[in-house]
Amino acid sequence: MVIREIDFINFPDWADDSAVRAWLLSEMQLLNLSLEVVYSFMSDEELLKLNIEHLDHDTYTDIITYDMRSEGLEEANLCVSYERVIANAATFKVSDTDELCRVCVHGLLHLAGYDDKDEVSKAEMRNQEQLALNRFHVEH
Repeated sequence: MVIREIDFINFPDWADDSAVRAWLLSEMQLLNLSLEVVYSFMSDEELLKLNIEHLDHDTYTDIITYDMRSEGLEEANLCVSYERVIANAATFKVSDTDELCRVCVHGLLHLAGYDDKDEVSKAEMRNQEQLALNRFHVEH
């Protein structure tokens, strides 16, 4: 049975949740991901607390991916800092929506087995993010 669901908690009001959801569902299909994904949007401080507690990283981040498949569940929880998304959008001179999409698909790529632990894998992750963003702009 194929399960593909996207749920949002505290989705930013400046982005189109239905367009982002539809696009993420199509990306899940391309990545052959069959699970329920919940995106929780929170502040920098809330995500920093999770980063320290669960990953022992005392740094701000834009997303943390919790893959629950190792616990026998067909779901994942992705925690996103909306403040980091906005700050990164300004830094990289892209729209807030583009940065939001990049961060969201970044989490899906982790679930599909991509990582960003070294320069080669980071480059491949960025390439996959850009290909996905290109599809978002064609569709929306």
